[in-house]
Amino acid sequence: MYSEVFKNKNFLKIWVAQLTSQLAVNFLNFALIIRVYDLSAQTRYANVAVSLLILAFGIPSVIFAVLAGSYVDHWDRKKVLVITNIARAVLVLGFLIIGTNLFLVYLLVFAISVFSQFFTPAEGAALPKIVSKKSFLSANSLFLFTMYASFVLGYSLAGPIVLAFGPSSVYYVTAVAFIIASALCATLPSLRAEKSVKKISEINKEVFSTIRNSLNQIYTNPRLILPIINLNIGQAMLGLLAVLAPAIAMILFGQSLASVSTMLILPAAIGMLFGAITVGQLFKHISKTKVIDAGIMLASTMLILLSIVPVLHKLSFFGLIVTAVAFVLGFANGLVGVSAQTLLQLNSTDEARGKIFGTLNMAMNIAAIVPVLLAGITADLINPLYALTGAGVLISIYGVFQHKAFSRLQLKST
Repeated sequence: MYSEVFKNKNFLKIWVAQLTSQLAVNFLNFALIIRVYDLSAQTRYANVAVSLLILAFGIPSVIFAVLAGSYVDHWDRKKVLVITNIARAVLVLGFLIIGTNLFLVYLLVFAISVFSQFFTPAEGAALPKIVSKKSFLSANSLFLFTMYASFVLGYSLAGPIVLAFGPSSVYYVTAVAFIIASALCATLPSLRAEKSVKKISEINKEVFSTIRNSLNQIYTNPRLILPIINLNIGQAMLGLLAVLAPAIAMILFGQSLASVSTMLILPAAIGMLFGAITVGQLFKHISKTKVIDAGIMLASTMLILLSIVPVLHKLSFFGLIVTAVAFVLGFANGLVGVSAQTLLQLNSTDEARGKIFGTLNMAMNIAAIVPVLLAGITADLINPLYALTGAGVLISIYGVFQHKAFSRLQLKST
């Protein structure tokens, strides 16, 4: 299946560039969560500080993602890939000189995320110019696998490397990874778009019109709303766990997140990977609405279990219990995410699908802002475990409502 694309040197270059750049992003994200929590640990607002970090990563996608994708359609994608990676490498090294100033940390994170909004669509748009149509499915499959694998590796390696070599090592490794990605992209042939070049003002007008029409189409069609809500729930859960992970690590194990990431973060990431694979391989012919229902209830149960598991801390196999709960939580997220995306594809028309998914990316990041902020505030004012309990209860209530809604609608679901 993959032999043809592996013979394509240009595909290998952009694939390895994707792997190194995404590893760098995930590696940096996790390391910065640890750093920001440590910097604010002596204040009352440590979890809110982490919330603001997650928002600094996410807000640029709300503001720039759709616009960036449209601009890339009129530029040489090769130049975009090279410039964005060089820019991110330079910005990452800025963390070495800003010290403990949280505002400057957020500012650098925001700037890095802005450049990432241009890199991602340029990379995706480059594939059709590099691989043949018959190899397109294989190429996309490898890109999707790399996205999940880089998340698992980036989040699992960051903790041990920080412990072994210190916080500064993160920035050197990340900068080198971005430079490698840039060098690989520089050897690609020209990837200039075939469309006629438009003025920025014309592109902006076209984009805002597309967003308005796509939102109207989504919100007037319940067959699209329900899958999108589930994708937003998955995104919100990831944001919730990212915000609370440092505090949860201290409560459960009395250690920093860097020390226990292999018992908390890595199992959840692997669980997501297994959930995605399970939907694709074992649940092909099962109604996706049933898989989503099961995933939602499983996720809500695991969130509540994670909030009450500290009562078992005296058990000798306590670490194994936490690892199992984290794995199942990630597994449930994978079931919901892949099934909801498939459901959305099945119930949208071919001519509107691209616009819907482009708008969806923006909507998912907007939807994650409120839960991320509420989780941080609740954790600081009350208790991080209460935030998990509240999220689990709210998701279970929504699951009951959704089950009834699914039964009323005739959705294409297999």
